[in-house]
Amino acid sequence: MFGNFQLTSLAVIPVLGLLIFVHELGHFLAARWMGVRVHEFGFGYPPRMLKLFERNGVEYTLNWLPFGGFVRMAGEDDDFDAPDALPNVAPWRRIVVMAAGPVMNLVAAVLIFATMFMIGTPTYIGDPDKARVEIVAVAENSPADMAGVQAGDIILTIAGEEMYGIDAVSEAINSRAGQQVEITLQRGDEIVTVSLTPRLPEQIPPGQGASGVQIATYMNPEDIRIVRQNPVAALLGGIRHTAEMITMMIAGLAELIRAAIAPDVPAPQGGVGGLVAIGRIAAQVAEEGLSDLLNLTAFLSINLAILNLFPIPALDGGRIVFAAAEMVRRKRIPPEKEALVHFAGFAILIAFMLIITFVDISNWLAGKPPLPGG
Repeated sequence: MFGNFQLTSLAVIPVLGLLIFVHELGHFLAARWMGVRVHEFGFGYPPRMLKLFERNGVEYTLNWLPFGGFVRMAGEDDDFDAPDALPNVAPWRRIVVMAAGPVMNLVAAVLIFATMFMIGTPTYIGDPDKARVEIVAVAENSPADMAGVQAGDIILTIAGEEMYGIDAVSEAINSRAGQQVEITLQRGDEIVTVSLTPRLPEQIPPGQGASGVQIATYMNPEDIRIVRQNPVAALLGGIRHTAEMITMMIAGLAELIRAAIAPDVPAPQGGVGGLVAIGRIAAQVAEEGLSDLLNLTAFLSINLAILNLFPIPALDGGRIVFAAAEMVRRKRIPPEKEALVHFAGFAILIAFMLIITFVDISNWLAGKPPLPGG
């Protein structure tokens, strides 16, 4: 039951701990820059283990829970009337302080990707249109599943025709919808032949294809090279890759929201996972090697940045909305009312996290993948 949740699942602790620390460091540096008084910068979460030192009125502490860090600023739990308290500085300064955490996560993602490109990334140098196609995943109870197709199978022929390239495979399957078709597969050292009937368009469940498989270009080890980039090219590549990931994530979130509010819109593949799901994914990725773990860390860093910018009370984005509204209204929103809204938002977020954690643990105990469709 717990076979894929070994000690490598503990990789989630340094991964998320690092990202949270970077996030809080962004808030801390911006608060100092914007003239907001900082009482404490903590390594880890309370309870406090010891006070390391004090400098310029800021206590630097080491705490017992080794998970990220935190910043305690004036105006968050005391000194509400001090001119340099967070609620009392100009709204644009508060926006800078709140936005700095997500920005630091994006900077971290750029640097992680740049490091990967300098170390060297496995790169496919063959022609994708002349490469074999591999089965990456098989949907349960799909035509492919019923026929005995397995993840890792390599497609050799469809209806007796040699197959190369993803487009050719998709066309061969879709053009035979409703008809029985014979497919020859390479499974390790064996050659296997299966028969299946691709589904008609009206029979296909949301998020699946006619046969119920996910496919990808089969990368022959002979066609893979380790490509290393110089620091400038790696940095530019890191910026470009981070921008591409941001675009992809925002598009995915938009699809998820559309599917939630419009019953006729199919939900995208994948799903929502919490700390337990992330731990399971980190365990699997850590076993693949350092490069894959770095890639996951950068991906989670971008995720953390985007989610924190959501205009939801208690998140950085929610606080930015209040500051922006104050700038537009030219009138201060009573801090106690804003605090009440953020408290309610925080309570809802905690409840949501508990539900996700319950679902994650249920999936884990049932032997299901960390994410739906994963």
